[in-house]
Amino acid sequence: MGEGVGEVRLQILEIVAVNAEGVVCVVRCLSGTAHPGMVFSMSGGAEAGARSALNLEWIERYDFRTDILDAPHVAKVNLCGPMASQLRLDATVSSVARQG
Repeated sequence: MGEGVGEVRLQILEIVAVNAEGVVCVVRCLSGTAHPGMVFSMSGGAEAGARSALNLEWIERYDFRTDILDAPHVAKVNLCGPMASQLRLDATVSSVARQG
């Protein structure tokens, strides 16, 4: 079906809220299809460590939660992880391949 193949990249367009658990932001999907539960990295690449891992908790479009975000669409998302507060406008995060 093609879903899940290749890297998913999200560009940060707006920071909506920052808290201890993560960041709510508006993103544009640049490639692939994002799903809640996916792991992203600010540094990108297979060598990305757990410290830079960002978990995609939820996706919201038009005030409704959804299970997918594909290119070139825009949505509000919640990214959680130790480095989430380091996200900046126009930064791009990339999906991390699941191990195992």
